Parts: sequence; structure tokens; C-alpha cells
Amino acid sequence: MPEEKPKSSYSNALVDIFKQMQPTTTANPFLGAQLEQFWDTQEKSLKEAEAFAQHWFERRHEAVRTALEAARSASAADPTDPAKALQSIAEWQKHSAERLVADAQEWFETVARCAAYAAETEVKAVEKTMDDVASTAKKAGKSPKSDPV
Repeated sequence: MPEEKPKSSYSNALVDIFKQMQPTTTANPFLGAQLEQFWDTQEKSLKEAEAFAQHWFERRHEAVRTALEAARSASAADPTDPAKALQSIAEWQKHSAERLVADAQEWFETVARCAAYAAETEVKAVEKTMDDVASTAKKAGKSPKSDPV
């Protein structure tokens, strides 16, 4: 018969910690709006980051594709006319600089949108929390015997 393994003291400690946390998270109904706001902002920010990354990769693929074209053009140019080869490289560099500017511009716009999401949803969450507090306080101040018969 196999020996029964003793339970880890770590698992008991974790269970104790979660038991201690439970009343504070379940007993406070005012956290709901804040939690909702937090996760809503996370979801929107992740979608923004995903779109930025997709566009960034598209620009990198374009950079590689056009670099190859520029290299082919430069290597195929007449060796007696180096200006043609330099023109191909300069054109690629110009477009690369434009891609870098697009990266920076899109990044700043992404961050601004994410900040706006956080601010907007925070305002809504505070308003909802204040409404919930006022409603709870109103209910708490009213005893069942205070209603007219």
C-alpha cells in the first residue's frame, strides 16, 4: 500500500491567505465598478496594442521587401554610374525614415487612446461607485419600521 504524502505547508498557507481575503472582496460591493473599469480598459488596451503590433510588422515586412529590391537595383546598376546605385539606396532610406515616423506617430496615438479609455472608464466607475454608496447609505438609514403604514 503506497504511503500517503503529507500535504504541503505551502498549500495550507495559500488556502489560509485566500480565506482571509474572501470577506474583503466579497463584502465590498463598491469594488464592482472599479474592477469592471479595470478589465474593460485592459481589453481595449490589448486590442490597441495588437493593432499597433500588426501595423508595425507590416511596415517591417515592407522594409525588408524594399531593401531587397534596392540591393538588387544597386547591384545591377552600371558600375561606371555609381549614382544610380546610390539613388536606389537613398530612396530606400527615405522610405525607411517615413516608416519610422509612422511607427512613432501610431505609437503615440495608441498610447493616447489607451489613456483616454482609462480616464473615461475611471470617471464612469467613480460615478457608479458614488451612486452605489449613496443608494446603500440611503437604504441603511431607513429602517423597516420607518415606512408609514
